[in-house]
Amino acid sequence: MTGKTSVKASIRSAIRARLNLLSTSQKEAESTAIRNQLQFQKGSHVALFAGSSKEPQLLQFISENPEIVCYLPRVLGPGAMAFFPVTHPVSLKKGAFGILEPTGDNPATALDIILCPGLAFTTSGSRLGQGGGFYDRALTHFPGALRIGVAFSSQILPELPSEPHDLDMNFIVTGHPEP
Repeated sequence: MTGKTSVKASIRSAIRARLNLLSTSQKEAESTAIRNQLQFQKGSHVALFAGSSKEPQLLQFISENPEIVCYLPRVLGPGAMAFFPVTHPVSLKKGAFGILEPTGDNPATALDIILCPGLAFTTSGSRLGQGGGFYDRALTHFPGALRIGVAFSSQILPELPSEPHDLDMNFIVTGHPEP
């Protein structure tokens, strides 16, 4: 393991421990606060994520914002995923990693905004993912899309190690917005 790789592994472990301490009501309250901050132009093509039980829950955004064209990721194979349109969360099935995924056939070719999960973020936009590189690779297919990191407030750190393949976020949204 390289120095940065071992530091990243250590941070991942610490953040996972923090997430285990969040109560269901804390996660629900922050998820609602996050969704309330997500306001986009009518007709925007926005990729979001279904989220594991330890990530902000965004699926209600789909039904709360019918004027937005929503997409969710689906794992296609090792390290590869694409975003597929979703009009209602009922149409999802459990996929890779036990996370709900869309079943459609037509992946997005253009996105305006991509909401990205992560284990940790900095306020300046650095992101630390789960370690599989799915988002870092997928984001390269949409170079013009606005990248927004979405996390619970306990996932924000003052700094994170970065490598050339790590893509920064344009903005970070947490359950506790800045005043």
